[in-house]
Amino acid sequence: MRPVVHIEIPSSDNAAAKQFYSALLGWQVEEIPMGGGSTYTLFNTGVDMAVALAPVSEADNIAPGDVILYFQSDDLDADIARASELGGEVLLARQDIPGFGSLGIFKDPTGNRVAFWQNANPGQG
Repeated sequence: MRPVVHIEIPSSDNAAAKQFYSALLGWQVEEIPMGGGSTYTLFNTGVDMAVALAPVSEADNIAPGDVILYFQSDDLDADIARASELGGEVLLARQDIPGFGSLGIFKDPTGNRVAFWQNANPGQG
């Protein structure tokens, strides 16, 4: 069985979302510089699973409500290929995040956008 290791929550207002989830759930905010002046907002949830904010974006087809679950992968390319074989639509075959890991995003046969995450350091979520 594969655990959910990461969740992205779409946000059109990171300041409001950070304040809301911190106050509601007691999550601590961590800002990770991503280069080019952008940051990735992560929450420390107190468990071995990451929750982050993803910008709402027409260009990337991300709307409010499009929460993405990331499942653990030990072989990202094989998992994405298998999702395609089973009727999924590959949206992002592989994106490497240097120093962190790699991800691939697909739609399941019913239209849900989900993803796989392969950590750069095996044994970590």
